[in-house]
Amino acid sequence: MPCDTEKVFRLAAAPDAARRVFAYLLDGLNEDVGKGLTTASVYDLPRMRSRRVFSEDVEAYEPGGFKPLEKNRYFDTVIAGNRHFSTTSIDEIAEVFFDWEKIRDLGFESNMNLPAIADGRVIGTVNMLGKRGHFTPETVARALAWQPAVTMAFLLLHLEDIETATFHPA
Repeated sequence: MPCDTEKVFRLAAAPDAARRVFAYLLDGLNEDVGKGLTTASVYDLPRMRSRRVFSEDVEAYEPGGFKPLEKNRYFDTVIAGNRHFSTTSIDEIAEVFFDWEKIRDLGFESNMNLPAIADGRVIGTVNMLGKRGHFTPETVARALAWQPAVTMAFLLLHLEDIETATFHPA
């Protein structure tokens, strides 16, 4: 099911638009990319912080308060570089994410962070975990096809109170 931008715009014009577009995005990523666990984060770059606004596993990754951003390879690639970030092994994840052991213990060994880019900056990311080797170049290409929906969902979320807004249903 490729991303239907006309559908994205129809959903964006309806009430509760951020959550509707995000739900469509999740369905599409599940079908086209497959994955094990998805979270989403917003970024407040002037204050160098991020906040989780969605989690498929709220016990492991609870949505909530802001946390400081670290300048590392992830930051350079995604935040400064406006590009996606993906790995295929837990060793690669361990190089950048402090919670790599939790990721491994949850049964995941690969990841992809798909950025929402607006006005030349990253305003959010959809963060996906998968089994070892899952995020191949072909899988990454299918995920990147959903980037317009990612950006629209986060733009809509930013119309709300970014300090508290989430993609979870009200």
